[in-house]
Amino acid sequence: MQTGVDYRFVNVISAFGLAFAICATATLVALPAEAAKRSRKSAKPVQKAQGPLTLMVSLKRQRVDVYDKNGKITSAPISSGRRGNRTPTGVFSILQKRRRHYSNLYGSAMPNMQRITWSGIALHAGPLPGYPASHGCIRLPYSFSKRLFSMTDVGTRVIVTYGNDTPRSFAHAKLLKPLPPGDPKKYATLGSTPIKHNSATTNMLLGVTPANAKEHVGLPVGVERTRASVEAYRLREISALEEKIEGIKDWHKKASVKLKTANHELRQTIKAERELQPEARSINQRLRASEAALSAAQRSFRDFMLRVSAVGDSEAINKAALEEEALEANALRQLKEIDLALSDRETLDGLQQERRAAIEKAKTRRDILQDRFATARTALSEARTRLKASKEAYQRREQPITILMSKRTNKLYVRQGYDPILQADITFENPEAPLGTHVFQAIEYSRDGTELRWQAVTAARKFNKRSVSRRRGKSRRSKKRKQRLVLPPGPAQTPENALGRVTVPEEIAAYLAEHIKPGSAIIITDERKSNETGKYTDLIVTTR
Repeated sequence: MQTGVDYRFVNVISAFGLAFAICATATLVALPAEAAKRSRKSAKPVQKAQGPLTLMVSLKRQRVDVYDKNGKITSAPISSGRRGNRTPTGVFSILQKRRRHYSNLYGSAMPNMQRITWSGIALHAGPLPGYPASHGCIRLPYSFSKRLFSMTDVGTRVIVTYGNDTPRSFAHAKLLKPLPPGDPKKYATLGSTPIKHNSATTNMLLGVTPANAKEHVGLPVGVERTRASVEAYRLREISALEEKIEGIKDWHKKASVKLKTANHELRQTIKAERELQPEARSINQRLRASEAALSAAQRSFRDFMLRVSAVGDSEAINKAALEEEALEANALRQLKEIDLALSDRETLDGLQQERRAAIEKAKTRRDILQDRFATARTALSEARTRLKASKEAYQRREQPITILMSKRTNKLYVRQGYDPILQADITFENPEAPLGTHVFQAIEYSRDGTELRWQAVTAARKFNKRSVSRRRGKSRRSKKRKQRLVLPPGPAQTPENALGRVTVPEEIAAYLAEHIKPGSAIIITDERKSNETGKYTDLIVTTR
């Protein structure tokens, strides 16, 4: 998708009864007179919405109805996806809004585009021939799409059904109850008492990182559970984390200084040991020279003795005696040199051993301080991550949550501000029987703020008689090819029945009570969450 179309051009085209379709055609087409008249026809005046909005799109009636807390406030015709490109049914929300949008896939303008899936399904202005004609999107009259665009927000619930389903006031004992308001003055000031949480709840939660686990365990044990206490203790957690980070920063700084000092001492010790190496080489050279000289003296003495044995006159013998003394003196001198060199080397070896021991000691100290520095760095990183998560959670606190209870997976999923915050196991009674898909939306607090007023709607899907027969193990074709609403056998698929069959653990219900507020929704369904559910989306359920 690309932006950049001239909106004035779109207005001119609309004024003459022409429109562009994102999902219907790749070229500009002229509307039939009847369709142009239908598209130009203004919708009824739209009153100001009160409370959260719900958009009900009926594929059978080819109509969209807009509801607020008081009921239906406006309605308009639509054109949904034609055969082969049918608009998916299910529970969606508005993900993106653009006044001027252009489809580079179909080469068409999409005025007042409101996206409900990232795969390309959106509400936007377009031609209305009176029957499904798009490539999957939901076309609206231009004037209505403009007003609707100004009424909705990102996150507004959109329920696409086959039948004529309408939200109705709903009350049930199993509906989640919010925390009481409480007195904010009671928690205006908080001491420095450490906040202790129940770790058992943390262990049972799934999909929660260690950095975020603490945020999910609820209030400290023994604290009055009110909205005021939740607000106060969330702020206290942020303040305590900021204080903790300052302490960790000091620890990290000191550990860094000590590590630098230890590394310097190690380098100096290694340098001192290396300074002994030239002296050691000199001593070894002296020793080798003295040993060579001694060997030469020994060879000279042996040669002398051979010569003396062949001499017979006295004069020669006297002369040989003098030579013998000189040879012996030279040999003794070399022996003394060897002894001195050996002594010097022994002394140097002892010094080298001391220096090497000092190196090992410095290395051990360096390794210990390195581990402490790494621990401090990890603690600082984790504390910063935890602080970021707590701040993000606090910033999301005003946003409603969406809860999906899936019988297919026996899981409960929770998102707030499009971010997943919780996943847990739940159970269903009579799991073989279908539930249907039902949406419960919290409309507003009661006057005293202790209860929530709810609306419920069933998102009916279009069952094919042939497909139902196949699920029953039959292969025969339906005599009537025309599809009709045929519900599978089992208990009545009503909101009352669906809510009565689900069981949520008490710990999870207590946690949800801290977050439930007007605008929050509970979806109970046979289906799993759609593959469309991802980053920057709410929980999406498709029933077809």
